Amino acid sequence: MALIKNLNLIYGTEPFLVEEKREELFKALHTEGSPNFNAFSGKGTDWDEVIRLSQTLPFLEDRRVISLSDTGAFKGAAEESLKEAFSSIPETTYIIFSEASADRSNALYKLFKASGDIFQYDNADKKDYRTAEKIRSDVRDWARKRLKKEGFEISQRELEALMETCGYDMSNLDTELEKLICYKLSQQSCRIERADIEAISSRTVSDRVFDMISAKLSGNVSKALRLCEEMLSIKIPPGRILYLLERQFNSIYIIKDMSSLGKSEAEILEACGISDWQLRKLRKDSSSIDRDKARMYLELSVDLESRIKLGDMPERTALEILLAY
Repeated sequence: MALIKNLNLIYGTEPFLVEEKREELFKALHTEGSPNFNAFSGKGTDWDEVIRLSQTLPFLEDRRVISLSDTGAFKGAAEESLKEAFSSIPETTYIIFSEASADRSNALYKLFKASGDIFQYDNADKKDYRTAEKIRSDVRDWARKRLKKEGFEISQRELEALMETCGYDMSNLDTELEKLICYKLSQQSCRIERADIEAISSRTVSDRVFDMISAKLSGNVSKALRLCEEMLSIKIPPGRILYLLERQFNSIYIIKDMSSLGKSEAEILEACGISDWQLRKLRKDSSSIDRDKARMYLELSVDLESRIKLGDMPERTALEILLAY
């Protein structure tokens, strides 16, 4: 592992990789069981105590490690006292922040950029097309290396099938890879085949939402409601389902609108932030509706989300209305 700097920020919208990197640093710094390891979490962090500890030499060890998570310290204006303290910490002090997001204009961010290390891990959602494709490529490489480390080979075609089945959510993918590895250990072959993937892979939340969209747009409301009920029965939050439905309706509207303007597939993919196979599926599923109908479904989902936030409607009721409308 490369030399660890004293100031470290790990952030992004992919919590699995953020946590993986944090644990990697903890292990390299030998924090387990150390009396010189201190952890703080949340926006109510006692910064005076953090500053005091950051200036305190370790007791009977070579280093002091301070872990801070979800503090919000890299959003908006940073406290000047923090910047001053972290600018002059002893070489025996290591600061590790793990945050969901960070502003590049933030004073602490600039300090960590100049004097420390910043590790950013984002998922493929809400990104421009090129960035999303780069992230997906990195995730595929990660999956391939994970399998190779366990002694298994996978072709590009099977790897793509694995990703289409499991999705790019790292927590889900890690679980599915563990199942796949355990399944293959009971066999003689070290090569991953399509049948192996189909045998172990559970369907992702996004897959189920695609099925609901398909059922609804084909007029099979009862099936859409049944699929929704199945998702709720396995403890998938209704707000999560509604968010994904709204996102798919937004993509459908963009596809309809940009197609009517003669935009290319690459332009549509970038505008939607989805993969090519998702574009093909959404086009097929929405072939029975026009642009105005797509816009109506999108506006309805946005309106229902607003009512939920105002407390005027339960999430489950909003889901049923959207699917049955």
